[in-house]
Amino acid sequence: MIRKILTLFIIYFIASSTWATENNSIVNWQKWSPKVFEQARREERLVLLDLTAEWCQFCRKMDETSYRDPQVINIIRQYYIPVRADSNSRYENDPRPTTVIFDGNGIEIIKRQGYLRPQWLLWLLEAVAQNPSPEAHR
Repeated sequence: MIRKILTLFIIYFIASSTWATENNSIVNWQKWSPKVFEQARREERLVLLDLTAEWCQFCRKMDETSYRDPQVINIIRQYYIPVRADSNSRYENDPRPTTVIFDGNGIEIIKRQGYLRPQWLLWLLEAVAQNPSPEAHR
């Protein structure tokens, strides 16, 4: 009986550790909604919009590299509400990955089109978090 309980405990511990590790290595994207800006104002955070498309090769590359970088994930969790939308149906239709940062009032601070390497994305996220004024990033 004790052996069964110990076995179950070990299985539970391993499963919990694996889930926690996987959960910490991803960006928890929200769907596009006007309520995102209410949340951003309430939490005093910025909105990071990732416009992507299933057929977009560089969107997938960015997801597999830039958005899996631990430093990028940490800064997103600290300062941003991450939102992902299909570029075919939201905001604009562009064949490239598009990264847009808004303040809590929905004012666009910066927009970058194209693939952003992890270090470039990290620099961008840090710069905007330190000075979220649109004029500073024109």
